[in-house]
Amino acid sequence: MAEKGVVIGLKDNNLAVIKMTRQEACAKCRACIAGMAEKDMFIEAENICGAKVDDWVEVEMSPDGFIHAVLIMYGIPFLAFMAGIGIGYFLGGMQQAIGREIVSFIVGLIFTFIAFGWIKSQEKRWASKKYRPVAARLTTQNAEC
Repeated sequence: MAEKGVVIGLKDNNLAVIKMTRQEACAKCRACIAGMAEKDMFIEAENICGAKVDDWVEVEMSPDGFIHAVLIMYGIPFLAFMAGIGIGYFLGGMQQAIGREIVSFIVGLIFTFIAFGWIKSQEKRWASKKYRPVAARLTTQNAEC
């Protein structure tokens, strides 16, 4: 599904900075802190439609790129957290001062932060076109997708 946004700036190597308003479903959900405030999002997208500043564009991402990005941002930290819990559970059994559950939780959090740090360090590797949104076509603010 294509989302709409307005181009607020252009960068080198054919990138457009696009301001998008959080969708109605996300803004009204209130399941997370991001949904508590109706704020604008700013993204960089490949400008394949030749948009200029103040043009409205439809922003898309390939389904494969989206799935891979989700797996990177959620799957890797989840697996790191689970591995940390498992390792922490066995380490917690070696001492009696703190319970196993507390040690496993703390080690799980440490592994999660390490995973996020590793993901951040690999950002240039994942900045390829496969994971980058695309300003696919020009549109108007009120046009239906």
